[in-house]
Amino acid sequence: MPPPVLIFAGLNPLAADIFNILAPILLMIGLGALLRWKFRIDLGTLSKLNIYLFVPGFVFHNVSTSTLGWSTMGGIVAMTVLQVLTLGLMVWGIGRTLRVQHKTLAAIGLAVMFYNSGNYGLPLADLAFHSRGAAVQAFVMMTQNILTFTIGLGIAAWAGAGEFASGVATLFRLPILPTLAAALLGKWWIHRGGGLHPLPPAIAQTAQYVSNGMVPLALATVGAQLASNPRWPRWRPVSMVLVLRLLLGPIQMAALLYLLHELAIWFPTSAALAAMDLWPWPAQLLILTASVPTAVNTLLLTMELDGDADLAADCVFWTTIASCITIPIWLIVGHKTFG
Repeated sequence: MPPPVLIFAGLNPLAADIFNILAPILLMIGLGALLRWKFRIDLGTLSKLNIYLFVPGFVFHNVSTSTLGWSTMGGIVAMTVLQVLTLGLMVWGIGRTLRVQHKTLAAIGLAVMFYNSGNYGLPLADLAFHSRGAAVQAFVMMTQNILTFTIGLGIAAWAGAGEFASGVATLFRLPILPTLAAALLGKWWIHRGGGLHPLPPAIAQTAQYVSNGMVPLALATVGAQLASNPRWPRWRPVSMVLVLRLLLGPIQMAALLYLLHELAIWFPTSAALAAMDLWPWPAQLLILTASVPTAVNTLLLTMELDGDADLAADCVFWTTIASCITIPIWLIVGHKTFG
């Protein structure tokens, strides 16, 4: 039998890209599910390792060493906010038209608006676009986290009986905001005065070691979460989430990005539009990662604030399963659109 490199040498570049990006994701998710099933690995420990060590290290390393301009960073944050708000308005309009019960509507809204930009989106960005993709996705993840524990928390509280203030306090207990501040400070230090001034090896090398471990641990965590409580869902609301999260989400992101690109051309003197003109890069990355599954945090919020937790769990599970089919589609679309 020829070595694996020869087996896949015959694939065209697009097929090879899809295989090289998707196969590691699926294998690591599968291994995480297998380990959870066989050894009953503690999900709380895995989540804490991700949230408090590996994701912060990944964000610090990729943001501090990135070549993204400051205006581009602001544009990525603004675009993520705009996408979440417009998705929310769409879901609200559909739900009110169909007279969906408010707990169900809140669970659907959270599942569509807030996606797994960390455990799934960061590995996908890193595998598809390497360090430049990881740096962009770090800002998407940071913005999604802030919005989840503010706007998302308000939606969950509206549907349940929870305390808004206690949920907002959760945001400040997470390390994402201080990590991002430290990463931006590190980026300024490295590029200050127009030159290159490396961070001390004790900081830079440690961050790189931790960053290198984030992708496998994050994907194994996704697999372990999937293996915890699979069940047959309520297909009517779940199918709505599948369509809106996995198909409409990236379409809507692409439409917003292209519209802002055209507006920036029509109004070349507008600094705000220039900052939000992210076409063609990082638009390609933002469209791809807008197609990832529902964030696990939406389930945690729903459970904490007495919402429709069963539906929230089903949305996380089934969007993750279905993404194995839809992610290759968006990889193909991106390849055809951007080359």
